[in-house]
Amino acid sequence: MGKKKIPVEDLVVPPQDQRICGTICICQMTLVLSSVALVYLTVAIYMPATRAFKSQISEVPVMCTTTRSVTRDNCEWGSCGEWCLSKTSGSCIQIYVNLRNNGSSLTFANCSNSANKTCYGIDQENAKKARCIADECKNLTGTFNCTTGMCINITDAFECVFHNTDPPMKCSGRRGKITCIDIDGLFSCNRGTCRKIRTPYNCDRRCVDIPTRNKNLVLLSGDKVYLSQCQSAFDIETKKEIWNESQDNVLMASCFTITNSSGSTDSYDSFDAFDCINGSVLDKGELTDLTNFTYLSYLHVAVAQPVKTIAPLDIDLTIANESRLMINLEGCVNTLRDECKEFLREYGKDGTDHNARARFPCFFSNDNVNIVVSRFDLETTYKQFLIASVVPSCLFVVSCTCLVLCQRTVHVGDDAKMRFKGCTGGAAVPGSKSNQDNMGEAGGGDNVMAL
Repeated sequence: MGKKKIPVEDLVVPPQDQRICGTICICQMTLVLSSVALVYLTVAIYMPATRAFKSQISEVPVMCTTTRSVTRDNCEWGSCGEWCLSKTSGSCIQIYVNLRNNGSSLTFANCSNSANKTCYGIDQENAKKARCIADECKNLTGTFNCTTGMCINITDAFECVFHNTDPPMKCSGRRGKITCIDIDGLFSCNRGTCRKIRTPYNCDRRCVDIPTRNKNLVLLSGDKVYLSQCQSAFDIETKKEIWNESQDNVLMASCFTITNSSGSTDSYDSFDAFDCINGSVLDKGELTDLTNFTYLSYLHVAVAQPVKTIAPLDIDLTIANESRLMINLEGCVNTLRDECKEFLREYGKDGTDHNARARFPCFFSNDNVNIVVSRFDLETTYKQFLIASVVPSCLFVVSCTCLVLCQRTVHVGDDAKMRFKGCTGGAAVPGSKSNQDNMGEAGGGDNVMAL
């Protein structure tokens, strides 16, 4: 006899209430996301914020000047990293700065015959480069700054004076490529034949024709020069006059920012200068009708007579000479928007490319002057900490509460359909076993009554 085949009943899941399913799904998703957010924000927000609150860093900025920028292979610290969740590994850039107090804030009144000029150097990122491992160096002519076979033409920006060079190298042909693949340093080239310039040498920026005629004020600000004929100068804080044109000399200083305070966009009738240092006066006979940037810098450093009442000397304001610069207390950012690339490009200018050194506001703690940060704002940090704490915590609590309530109020009937207990009102579900039993009892009662 063959085995009796047992019929298989197809189970049909009835359509569920979309409000119940949607509520449960949203609560579960919110619970998971808020849990992950709390874990991530612990590293990204909570720990850095707590460290900032305990750092005792003053919110009043001081000034930093980049002294050197070093690239290292094995780093214990880096000035900026793109991802805080991973430790600094591989190569990194370390920036060291000179830390000092702020200089004077000055205002210059009744000025005329004003002029300004920007002395551009070499933009390392956008400058045209030639690779000596290919045939791009076979026609090089001029002065080139080379690093591991990559050469940048600096002929138009700098004038280099030198006396000694190494034997010539021909950077064309097969053997020339092998010879020039690792060239490093400053080279003088003529149609692909290059000679390495030996020290000592002097390279000055080709910034000429700076108008100094009838000028009694010269302010240096990075790569810019501001010149004018002014009647007087005042200290903004004390309102005291510190210089006037009756002294019959030229006022010189190095300032961080210079702004027009006259309200006119065409002329500098009066302007303000902030963070001015190395104030000095120069005899008018030292200036001619035109000069160059190098000579002006030389006059300011070596010839002009320092006057501390105009602006203090930078050596008197120095707090620390070799401090480590970091973008923040963590030395990293989590935005993944290439912030570090821009940060290192701007703050890593140490003057080795003959451009002005980076000069910028920074923050430090009196307990540790060896570390300075360029970004520090306790008010913003507190707001971020508050938002990052309240929002995910509230979502976590609300989603947990909703899921617990759903567990206690939602039940699945014999028909495999979810319902709220309060919605059934204790009535039996049509088609359920209990309803059939009740109908059976009711039918049996009718039979009894009939009997």
